[in-house]
Amino acid sequence: MSITQTQNKLTDEQLDTVAKITIKLTELRYDAKFIPPVSVGPLISVFRFLPTNQTRVSNLEGLATDFAVLLGVEDVFVKRLPGESAVGVFVPNKIRTLVKFLDCIGNVWKVRNEIRLPLNLGVDYLGVPTIVDLVELPHLLIAGSTGSGKSTLLSSIIASLIYCVPCERVQIVLSDTKNVEFGHFVGAPHLLFEPATSVYQTLERLDWVIDEMEDRLKIIGKAGHRNIHEYNSASNPKGPFPFIVIIIDELADLMMFKGSKKGESKIAEEKIAKIVQKSRAAGIYFIAATQRPSVNVVAGSIKANFPARLTFRLPSEFDSRTVIGTGGAEHLLSQGDMLFVNPNKPGLQRLHAPYARIEDIKACVEAAARKEN
Repeated sequence: MSITQTQNKLTDEQLDTVAKITIKLTELRYDAKFIPPVSVGPLISVFRFLPTNQTRVSNLEGLATDFAVLLGVEDVFVKRLPGESAVGVFVPNKIRTLVKFLDCIGNVWKVRNEIRLPLNLGVDYLGVPTIVDLVELPHLLIAGSTGSGKSTLLSSIIASLIYCVPCERVQIVLSDTKNVEFGHFVGAPHLLFEPATSVYQTLERLDWVIDEMEDRLKIIGKAGHRNIHEYNSASNPKGPFPFIVIIIDELADLMMFKGSKKGESKIAEEKIAKIVQKSRAAGIYFIAATQRPSVNVVAGSIKANFPARLTFRLPSEFDSRTVIGTGGAEHLLSQGDMLFVNPNKPGLQRLHAPYARIEDIKACVEAAARKEN
């Protein structure tokens, strides 16, 4: 993976880009001053502009499509840079570096004892490794259209957990109603069950999780503790509870399910809502992904309990706003380019997901199995 460059001295190509954007802003009667440096990451370069006089930030953010046509690239993303007094114009690089899973897994391994449930999210737009603790989120909603990199990210997250976290510390429940994504993880010691491949199987797994959650909460409460972290830190006859991570690859299949009995149209939504509302204290965490981020799928009761949201490219600004509350996902690149809303950090983060080959995933599963044997 290429090292990020922060350049005060611009190349001829970068000077040309700055000139084109500046001329376009002048033609549209917007005042914005270019501010060096230019930050060059593995996939994109960031040009900073400071709005002056009467020019609003929203004026510049609305020019993403104009800039894409002007520069002759597939798409441009324009957003205020968190923590900086500038607006970033994110321009795709002509030569891009693939973010490889094997380059990222080493970073996860280094923090395996410091972060309880490390999620391997790849790198940020500058090429800096990005690892977050699922315990701090505590649930994650992922959206993205077909081919945007959603399932690849899920595979990278699961493989990293299996390889870096012992099964005594985390157990995993998988649901793959498409029956094409999670078969490579069969045999991993971390799986409580084989991946569910139908809605009915997934609902059975959710019922088991609800029972386990209720049992844990009773035991933790009787021991005089408020949550799993206090319980596991103390000496208890039942020993420490492992974390449980539920990962569902297509949330829409569950949310659209209608039971045979009257009033069962929202059976999956009710089960998921019950889990995410109470599960944090029991050490149970949820990651759900969907390629259809409509209000029917990302329902209010679900959205309210998933403060952490991550989206890949989506077809429209409306879809983007449904997931992350603002536009921008419609301007992302394909294959791993994403926006992340972290409830513990202000603003949007532009990230690039790692690409995990089937061989990499199998190697992680085999390594984890060897550790247990």
